[in-house]
Amino acid sequence: MIFDKLLALPRDAAPWIVDHEPIIVAARDEKIPPADIADAAARTATALRARGLGPGKRCIVRLESATDTIVAYAAMTALDAVPILISPTLDGPTVAAMVKDVPDVTAILTSDDRLAESADAFPDLDQLDWREIAAELSGHERFSRGKEVASEDAYVVVHTSGTTGVPKLAECSSRSIEFNSKVQAVIHFVSRLRGHIAFAISPVHGRTVVGIYAALMRKAPLLLLDDHSPENVERMLKRHRPTYLETHPNTFRAWQHLSPGGAFTSVRFFGAGFDVIHPDTVRALLKGSDRKFAVCVEVYGQNETGPVAIRSHLKTSPKLRRLRRSKLLRGHHAGPRFPFCKVRISDESGKAVPAGTPGRIVVRTPGVFSGYINRPDLTADGVAKDDWWDTGDWGAKSRFGNITLIDRQVDKVSGALSGIGIEDVLLEKFPEFLEMVVLEVDGQLQPVLSVRPGTEFRKRDWEKASRPLAKMADPLIIPDSEFPRTITGKIKRDQLKRSITDRTLSTAP
Repeated sequence: MIFDKLLALPRDAAPWIVDHEPIIVAARDEKIPPADIADAAARTATALRARGLGPGKRCIVRLESATDTIVAYAAMTALDAVPILISPTLDGPTVAAMVKDVPDVTAILTSDDRLAESADAFPDLDQLDWREIAAELSGHERFSRGKEVASEDAYVVVHTSGTTGVPKLAECSSRSIEFNSKVQAVIHFVSRLRGHIAFAISPVHGRTVVGIYAALMRKAPLLLLDDHSPENVERMLKRHRPTYLETHPNTFRAWQHLSPGGAFTSVRFFGAGFDVIHPDTVRALLKGSDRKFAVCVEVYGQNETGPVAIRSHLKTSPKLRRLRRSKLLRGHHAGPRFPFCKVRISDESGKAVPAGTPGRIVVRTPGVFSGYINRPDLTADGVAKDDWWDTGDWGAKSRFGNITLIDRQVDKVSGALSGIGIEDVLLEKFPEFLEMVVLEVDGQLQPVLSVRPGTEFRKRDWEKASRPLAKMADPLIIPDSEFPRTITGKIKRDQLKRSITDRTLSTAP
């Protein structure tokens, strides 16, 4: 489907903009004509077919750049092969553990230093050299095929963030990808978006596959950011002025100090998924936009479910509305569920609970994934009766269908209503914090935080602000680099707990 949409783009379509040098296609002055992307995908499909890829064959894709990754999975899906998209930031042993015992994996596509590593980790797989394919590309004919039709057959395999261990491989059908992409395309259409759509998210994430397909449905030009450093992002946004900008909430937080300098003036639509985005970050982004009707949209969902709920923050006045502290402390408001998605809150036994009562968030949606191909046991555990999916989140639902996220089920705290709620309150009061999480360690609430370079921790203000919220230990202040993160910027809270325990043991008298 992505292959079809690429080839259907007009030859004079606005160029894609990139901050990197792809291997498979040339970028000139940070611009690539979409026709070049389509041509590369069509010729790459022929090259991959000559190397044995075909219907039903699974191939691991570990490439560095977003552009290369898009061309690779467009070409593979055109052959009805199934790409397994894996982040290049993961080490060889982790990748080997992820694909252990997965059937029909015949090859791995990678380049440069990854080739030797993959040969050691996967001696039984065909090693496909991406640079070699790029070098011979002009000698291959363009691949053509009939129109792809959405079905329940496997289309792409992506992986979870891995916040609690080895990432799980989530297989998605073409029908689920198409449905979730149409949802986003409709949001773009209703928002009347024009101009470049900027993505600064992992190219191997299911959210990116959906986002790329949605943009192609709208024939919208893309701006692909591989370098998420504030310096590079500020340069790219000021030079190319996109209308839409999407990244991980934690990455938006790392960028929010760019707002007064004009980095976000052209952005009318800020898209945030993956995790909660805190109120002060939303406020900073919207204040930085020159667009009168700028909006920041949170979409609550997962690889496994697609979109579940949506919340829009509008720039309705120069002084953006602040939520009451008591409301924030109950958890993070994720907005109303999508009309096509059913949501229920259940207790530990699976029985539905009354409106407003906390419990497990369980959903049923047309965009649900096919299952974990490396962990069928967890697929069975997550699927409740009648195909309801347990999200692993703990939350509540109002009588009107509004969803509140309280915590992950495995990260519930007993010393407060919601750890996420405390984070929302304190991060709003301390915008100089780059990150802050509230953990429960040995029965005590433990804040862990990092501060922006050039700022200091305001101890007296902290004591005044935190004391009324909950009984907490003194905050542990660490460098931001010491927060263990997933490829989407989520904090690996369990790993952080272990590091705190180890740190405590090592400093004990």
